[in-house]
Amino acid sequence: MSPRRNVPDELAGALALVAPGTGLRDAIDNVIWARNGALIVVANPNKLERMSLISGGLKIGCGFTPMRLYELAKMDGAIIVSPDASYIHYANVQLTPDPSFPSEETGLRHLSGHRTAQQTGDLVVAVSERRGIVTLYRGYYGPHVLEDIGVVLSKADSALATLEKFTRRLREEARTLTLHEYDGLVTLREVIAAAATFEYSVRIAEEIENYVRELGREGRLVEMQLEQAFHNVPEQYDALIRDYADEEGLTHKEIRARMHELSNEELSDPAMLAQILGYGSAGPSEDVFVEPRGYRQLVRVPRLPGRVAEKLIEEFGTLKDLLEATEEDLDDVEGVGQARARAIRRNLKRQRSLESSGEVL
Repeated sequence: MSPRRNVPDELAGALALVAPGTGLRDAIDNVIWARNGALIVVANPNKLERMSLISGGLKIGCGFTPMRLYELAKMDGAIIVSPDASYIHYANVQLTPDPSFPSEETGLRHLSGHRTAQQTGDLVVAVSERRGIVTLYRGYYGPHVLEDIGVVLSKADSALATLEKFTRRLREEARTLTLHEYDGLVTLREVIAAAATFEYSVRIAEEIENYVRELGREGRLVEMQLEQAFHNVPEQYDALIRDYADEEGLTHKEIRARMHELSNEELSDPAMLAQILGYGSAGPSEDVFVEPRGYRQLVRVPRLPGRVAEKLIEEFGTLKDLLEATEEDLDDVEGVGQARARAIRRNLKRQRSLESSGEVL
């Protein structure tokens, strides 16, 4: 697997602001096509003035349009745009950030932009005049260079293909796991393998979401493909963790968070995953048999509220007991009722029949 493409939330919002189809991106594209440069600070001007970060320049005070920003970029100084990019406050101003902020940028435009972003926490966009490259800085995140749309689309397509491969593997692992659940033969090794595949899938999906933000209006098809490929995966991931995590250990949310913090190399270590799931001293994972609680099966029952599923797990405790429960047993659980008990019983039996016959993958 390729290295993770981590994009912080702060920078993800910036990508959406300069994505194709936005007014700010149209203005940036015009600047590039004209072979000009630009330094755009997306921030509240009052904040910049209080911090003594701007001096000189022209007070514009007008609504934002791509053409206005393009014309103002012909001057050498920075342009101050409102946080929602709807208003142009100043043009041709000089930025005077604190020089103690570290930066490896060499050009004056990029250096002052990088330091301004660090000092204010706001978004700064630098457009290189000679190379036509757009660089984003936001707080301590950056430089982040915007890639050509064709390159981003190619990377998104590649990531989608990888995601589809992982979701196919998930379906295969899920079916094998389900069959072993019915036979009472699930090993910790199988659970760990499925959890790792789920986590890899989540990471790939997040990478694609970042591409979608960067693509803007050009990413609608990619977004639709992502929704189709990733449908119901997060719910199944949560259900797997809740089925098999040690009750005395971390909550399922804490486990998800811990797994998400792992590097790809750490995620391939079964012993580390076993420890996070609460089985640190259980011995070799292939020799440890574990019993599901029933969350994976209940999440597949249509229109079953989460609170009712919780009550069912609380009442029966294991998937085996849940499958053996009669309609009357189910009806006795708070929030179920006769009609829902019949539907739950029918769906669980149908799932087992289909899985056993190989009709569901």
